[in-house]
Amino acid sequence: MAKSRWIISKGTILLLVITTVFIFLSNVRNGSAEDKDEVKVLVIYTSRDGEIDEYQRSLDMLISHFTNNVTFISSEEVEKKDLLNVTHLFYFGQVNDELPTKFVTLFDDYDGIFVAIGYNSDKLGDKFEFVTPLHEREVNEVYLTNNRESVLNVISQNIIHIEVTEGTEILLEGRRTGETTSYPILVKKQNQYYYAVDNISAQKSILFGEILHDVFNVNHAKHPAYIRLEDIHPLVDPENVKQIGKILEEKNIPYMVAVIPVYTNPETGEKHHFSNSPKLLKVLKEMQKNGGSIVLHGYTHQFRDSETGEGFEFWDVEHNTPIYSSPNEPFTLKKESDFATKEEYESYIEKLKKVERDYIETKITRGIQELVNYGLYPLAFEAPHYTMSQNGYSVVSEYFSTYVGQIQLSDKNWEIMDTTPYITSPSFLNGMQLLPETLGYVRPEDPNAVQNMMKKVEGFHLTQDGMFAAFYHPYLGVEGFEELITEMEKLPNISWIDLKQMDLWVKADNVEIYTENGEIKVDINRLGLLLSSLDFPLFHFKKFVEMVIWEMAIIGGIAVIAFIALAIINQNRKTKVEG
Repeated sequence: MAKSRWIISKGTILLLVITTVFIFLSNVRNGSAEDKDEVKVLVIYTSRDGEIDEYQRSLDMLISHFTNNVTFISSEEVEKKDLLNVTHLFYFGQVNDELPTKFVTLFDDYDGIFVAIGYNSDKLGDKFEFVTPLHEREVNEVYLTNNRESVLNVISQNIIHIEVTEGTEILLEGRRTGETTSYPILVKKQNQYYYAVDNISAQKSILFGEILHDVFNVNHAKHPAYIRLEDIHPLVDPENVKQIGKILEEKNIPYMVAVIPVYTNPETGEKHHFSNSPKLLKVLKEMQKNGGSIVLHGYTHQFRDSETGEGFEFWDVEHNTPIYSSPNEPFTLKKESDFATKEEYESYIEKLKKVERDYIETKITRGIQELVNYGLYPLAFEAPHYTMSQNGYSVVSEYFSTYVGQIQLSDKNWEIMDTTPYITSPSFLNGMQLLPETLGYVRPEDPNAVQNMMKKVEGFHLTQDGMFAAFYHPYLGVEGFEELITEMEKLPNISWIDLKQMDLWVKADNVEIYTENGEIKVDINRLGLLLSSLDFPLFHFKKFVEMVIWEMAIIGGIAVIAFIALAIINQNRKTKVEG
């Protein structure tokens, strides 16, 4: 009888253990890649012209850190069927506007997580009755209510002053410097969140990005980081580059090298390739072996007559438009009002986009192919000066899985660009993963440049996986770099990004590059690659000729030595005979 009770007891214990393990694994999996794939987000937006603009794209960058399944629909076009299977619903009222009458009942059957941003929360049925919008207030300090000591100083912005009902949880507050009165900015009641701002940018939305971890029930532990050596073209002095690479190798810090394959002299038009800089090429290949990862930073980093490394390449700054014409061709962008019908205007724009696509495809293909011919294998792309149109990003996404830097968010003005607090894959990048740059670079005219960069860390540190990423121009010298990397090593809970350890791919005609188990794999159609440009076969022919000359010199040297040795032997024999 006792034995029977013992067997039952063991079975009960086993059941309890299995149940506990199951619950534990379920909690561990929460926020994992499997759950991430199950998340479905719908963003309904009300904008000035009904179109997606930089504010929606900024929100896209924040949300797409947690899921790759994000859909944007304007408030004029959304239907009840669009809410089917949606796990997380966002409404972004960028402007105060009358919403369609369907909004009174549109969300009645929705019981998932709902986040309202900006205006019109009082027009979303009864979901946000716990919030009463009043008027606007100006704040320049923001903080989490559970961490009031860590204040984020932001550029002054207007928020919507709200009153909330009892039982509403205040997650984020703001105030003016020196004032004691604070205002709720982000509040929560059950499954509903309300964020009292009408515009979203990286610097102002760092803490909103942190709250989104709660919205998606995800936790992250580390702060990813990277250092990027910038503007390495064929005329760069190899010595500084080599010394900086050695410093990083000794510290066992992986890093990125932003490479420009061709330097164009702005005065003569003469082009310099890495075949003209064998010492630098050798340094770059050594860096690639010892912790460095190559990033394609354009092909010539210039347009029209600007200098490589200084000029833009994928944006026409003179006209403030995408590349819609050849460099020396007169161009004026027409408006919709210049056409008789909307269809004619859209056809005109499509033709311009075709011009831009052809230009970008040519540049990127040549850039990838040229580097590969020299034994350099780019793993990511960075647009010169971070400037590129939305159509441009679509083109790049066909060649690269990974983009590095900041993002241009508007096709109307290249200066409308921004970063994001963490790694993300926004829908407007068509699947590309964005490794954002957040800390800037060492400005030669600023004696406190490094310290000013480190001040930015205070903000990005407030989100649990905020990115710490910076870049440096090697021409500034080794000493300045040592100061920067020393400060970056002090950053808390840091995890250095190694592109080779990520799941990346790069594709172009005759070339496919991908990473596997920390190594770079390359599939090449060698003949097709060599024939893609005359510079390539000439470079390899030159190497062949140099090898033959060296071999001939060695053979000739051996022959001379043998001749001298034979002459000495014969002379010795003759001396012995005469003796």
